[in-house]
Amino acid sequence: MAQLRHAAGGIHERGAELFVIGNGAPHSARAFAKELSLTTPLWVDEERASYRALEMKRGVLPLLAPRVAAHALRAFRAGFRQTAVRGDAWQLGGVLVVRPDGRVAYRYLGDVPGDHPPVEEVLAALPPGRPAS
Repeated sequence: MAQLRHAAGGIHERGAELFVIGNGAPHSARAFAKELSLTTPLWVDEERASYRALEMKRGVLPLLAPRVAAHALRAFRAGFRQTAVRGDAWQLGGVLVVRPDGRVAYRYLGDVPGDHPPVEEVLAALPPGRPAS
């Protein structure tokens, strides 16, 4: 999330908006937004219906993958510290770029915690040079 948060300017330059969907309670979402200084819309899906509809992965086994340690080390080096788990700890995330007509232009489903697409890929799925009005 932090990587995309820093790319929000590039997303807006392309006439798009970054939305975050969390699976915790509203008070947890507010704490998360405050921790990351989010200025983007943050929605809460406590029932995880959007995660299921998008076929995002969930389970204990992804937490045991060797890559998780590398992702955790990367996050630690970037200054992020694990705090209390909010929401469903077994739910993995993803990134979608949805065009105004509802078509999904880009879909990335995380395989393990901390698995995120390169920001360049996300930006490449957006039409260039269409400033938001």
